[in-house]
Amino acid sequence: MKTHSTMSSLHPLSKYTLGLLSVCALATVCTATAQENTSKKANNLQEVIQIFGKKNTLETATGSGFVMDEVALEQFEFDDIHRVLQSVPGVYIREEDGYGLRPNIGLRGATSERSSKIALMEDGVLIAPAPYSAPAAYYFPNLSRMTQLEVFKGPSAISYGPNTVGGAINMQSRAVGKVNTGELDIALGQQEYGKVHGHYSKEIGDLGLMIEGIHLRADGFKSLPNDGNTGFTKNEMLGKVNYAFSDLPYNQQVQVKVGYSEEVSYETYLGLSDEDFAEDPYQRYAASQNDKFDWEHLQLQADHYMELSPDISVLTQVYRRDFNRDWDRLNSFESNRSISSILASPDVGLNSRFLSVLKGEEDSLSDFGETLNFTLNDRTFYSQGIQSKLTWDKTINDAEINTDFGLRVHQDQVERLHRARFFNMQNGELVLAGLADEVILNNKENTTAVAAYVNSKVEYGNLHTSLGVRVESIEGESNDFILNTLDKNTNTVVLPGAGLFYQLSPEIGMLAGVNKGFVPNSPGEASDIKPEESWNYEFGLRANISKWQLEAIGFYNDYSNLKASCTLSSGCTDEIGSEFNGGEVEIYGAELSAKGQFKIDRSLYIPVNIAYTFTQSEFQSSFESSFSQWGNVTAGEELPYLPENQFNLQLGLVGENWRVNLSYKYISKMLEAAGTGTDLDGVSTSALSQVDVAAWYQVTNSLRIYSKLDNLTDEVQIVSRRPFGARPNKPRQFILGAKYSF
Repeated sequence: MKTHSTMSSLHPLSKYTLGLLSVCALATVCTATAQENTSKKANNLQEVIQIFGKKNTLETATGSGFVMDEVALEQFEFDDIHRVLQSVPGVYIREEDGYGLRPNIGLRGATSERSSKIALMEDGVLIAPAPYSAPAAYYFPNLSRMTQLEVFKGPSAISYGPNTVGGAINMQSRAVGKVNTGELDIALGQQEYGKVHGHYSKEIGDLGLMIEGIHLRADGFKSLPNDGNTGFTKNEMLGKVNYAFSDLPYNQQVQVKVGYSEEVSYETYLGLSDEDFAEDPYQRYAASQNDKFDWEHLQLQADHYMELSPDISVLTQVYRRDFNRDWDRLNSFESNRSISSILASPDVGLNSRFLSVLKGEEDSLSDFGETLNFTLNDRTFYSQGIQSKLTWDKTINDAEINTDFGLRVHQDQVERLHRARFFNMQNGELVLAGLADEVILNNKENTTAVAAYVNSKVEYGNLHTSLGVRVESIEGESNDFILNTLDKNTNTVVLPGAGLFYQLSPEIGMLAGVNKGFVPNSPGEASDIKPEESWNYEFGLRANISKWQLEAIGFYNDYSNLKASCTLSSGCTDEIGSEFNGGEVEIYGAELSAKGQFKIDRSLYIPVNIAYTFTQSEFQSSFESSFSQWGNVTAGEELPYLPENQFNLQLGLVGENWRVNLSYKYISKMLEAAGTGTDLDGVSTSALSQVDVAAWYQVTNSLRIYSKLDNLTDEVQIVSRRPFGARPNKPRQFILGAKYSF
């Protein structure tokens, strides 16, 4: 078994040096070998890092997918990725903070917990803090700087591992503009909402420059007894430099992207009892007054694109991401009575007494376990690697063949230092209990992975096929500094996939696909914990009739083992990072979508977008689990947080220089836990119906005024009771903004 790689043992400064040297080496190679042919320089580099390029259009794709361009993203001016994805069939979300700061996204039944089982990417590069070692998405970029969103499900997910059970989401960041252009976007709204977003691009010959900055804030919609802050502030700066060589043998481009972002949010894992939620869903208990989350994120990425011939091109990407986070928050009482059980059953035994302490209505009696345990959760991550894709396009007789050969060498790491700090509730305020801090978790986990894939698409007449395979070789290492243990694990997996699309007529086509799904184990997991594996199938019809795009797809995911991870966000407070086997599971359903428009007259029309998802799930075996969301499961029971029905309708009214949009969302209730013997067994979230409205008016060619009203009817429901207690959706919020282009 291989030992920890040399790169992981380098001093952080040395890692940056190594990354910069890689960039410099790449630039040197480009300078030495790049060549003339600049006709494609503006678009090739951006197109090739999209999941769906012009050569693989959605209409004939062998797998199901969805693309939202910049125009679509600007319709509602959403900052919350949850609201953006509500119009995509087959996507599941679990709201938590109302702003989408730490998204919970799932695809095709893959659990939505911290988006940890899907491949999240920006410009084709994985963005989770540590995609293999700790994939929970505590970092998520600002949507305002994205110009395209791509959601992919089906057999071609093998190109975007390591997680292939559900699919991939790729966000396309803003490209360097072709001419000297820029835009300033300023918005204000309720909840002390504020946004300032600007970007500017400049061209100097074959050199392109772009700088972008975003400031986003809100004071929050919840209230503390001491009137403390419950909002957030996010800042982000990003720069791009690209160069298209014009005097050397091959068409080549190089681009370097550097970005820094930060967030401070006064968020908590502490929710409410159902009774207190009914009285005031937007209150927060006094015990959460010190909760604060702050993080910093740095990214460095260099892309090199080269056309070796009219048929062969190569895209190489070198990347490094560093993420440091610190979440200080309430974790528990110094007793064996969990906060979840207190809020689930506030009238049982002494639970009412503990609830009064949480509210600040009673002082802590430390001799009776009422001292409050706060955890200072410090975690440091890095993710780095190099990936390259060679694309070969060839026409042989009447068959058009497009084949991608990909290779990625990746390494990531997470270091955790969790300390307990003890407070007593006194007169509604938290005061130090006079006890020394305790280190409760101190470990380091890292993973080195080498992945290779080949995926070939063939178009022959009305038949489009794809056939590919992905191979992952993964080595993980976990060092527990408290127990003084060092554990290692290795895994090599082969993941095939195949799909087809057949054009039955000029208007209607049929698609089908199959692929093997996989989610790797975290480093150092026990030998009895199996990776998550499944066989995923889909079959459907796609039509384009009278300019209406219609799609109906059935899916069936057959898991040989479903896996769950103990995270604080899932309501699990012990064995953080440990994983659990769920055995065989079946998830199946249907995705329906329709998109088109009704034309009223020459300058007025009504665009329509409809999405519906039906989902069923079943555990295939009975078992007992200590995982907080499972408990004692009986075969036939459904999985938590998978709604049976999801529906979204978007309508617009569009004139020559104005537009009004309406979005209606319905999500049926979801189980909070499967089985029995857990705090939330038999409990479900509330069904949610929500309406968002937005409008814009183009005053001049340069100036646009826009407004939006999220949650028009001010609907309030329990969207989750995780991690601890009932949590509401965001209330009605009005925002007014202006964009000036120059």
